[in-house]
Amino acid sequence: MKWLYTYVEQCNSGSSDACLPYQNNTIFYAYSNDIDFDTYRQGVYFMVYYTKKYTSLANVRFDTKQEEEIEYHSDWRSFNASIYSHQPKPSLGYGDKTTGSNLYKVLKKFLNNGKVSLCGAQVLVLSKRYPDESDVSDIISQLRANHVMVRIAVDSIPSGGSNSASLYEMSYQTNGYCAFATGQDLEIAFAYMTEIFRRPYQFIAQNFVVSGSGRIEKPAFEIPASDGFINWCKFAITVQNHTLDNTFVSMNYTIERTDGTHVYEYPSDYSHHLSGTAQTDEFYCNSSLSYKWTMDYHYNTNEQQIYQLRMYNLFYHDFLPLPPFG
Repeated sequence: MKWLYTYVEQCNSGSSDACLPYQNNTIFYAYSNDIDFDTYRQGVYFMVYYTKKYTSLANVRFDTKQEEEIEYHSDWRSFNASIYSHQPKPSLGYGDKTTGSNLYKVLKKFLNNGKVSLCGAQVLVLSKRYPDESDVSDIISQLRANHVMVRIAVDSIPSGGSNSASLYEMSYQTNGYCAFATGQDLEIAFAYMTEIFRRPYQFIAQNFVVSGSGRIEKPAFEIPASDGFINWCKFAITVQNHTLDNTFVSMNYTIERTDGTHVYEYPSDYSHHLSGTAQTDEFYCNSSLSYKWTMDYHYNTNEQQIYQLRMYNLFYHDFLPLPPFG
């Protein structure tokens, strides 16, 4: 199969009625005013570092008493200056633990902005205060219609609000993912989310409903790239659809070539650790070979849990099918 090799800086910025993955997609970064300064500072560094090749960028600070406007940029320097000039300030926040986040109001504004293309946009959210809304099907429908992918890092110790389930649902329904973590784990989970901008083309997005103990075996898959291309493939796994709790016991998995040679093993001395509910890493992949993923999981409950697997690389291919919705 022939694949189109397309680095981000080579993306076609021309207009088209069709929504295609290789267009110069917009990056939208939304972060809560309630986020602690260290997480904010790390977030700025990684967001700017990994989006320097993009020319359609937007950002907003939300969860402020006076709602702020989304700012749009055509280069990373302006993007960087805007985020640094809108640092979290407790005096601007709601000042209570009961008010829900205004994130969904902000997302509606972005989806109806009329300034930048929504096609294939990537939305990154850094959240501390939970929203109160439980039904956001209208927003999800609009995101899906434009192939907008949402990834969310959620502080598992909220500053207010009542509903984190809708955050997970929004990321799930757009082939993104949602990581629940706090402290340094939240910083790490978000940093790894931003790294995906280096290899932005998703080629696996699967969800597995599991319970108790068992094994998931993903059939052999190939890397979508020109024959013989060797590079790093990024992947993300999430183990629960809510804040990590003691019903999760362990996971062990391997990524191996179909000839039986292991190329990645978790846990191991070289694998990244689980940061809250998410584990993100990369493996050296060769487009001439086939691979399989085998996961052993253990929960101490028979209640259903959701495992998510996402993989990304440098090569353009069409958008993946979305989960059933509605």
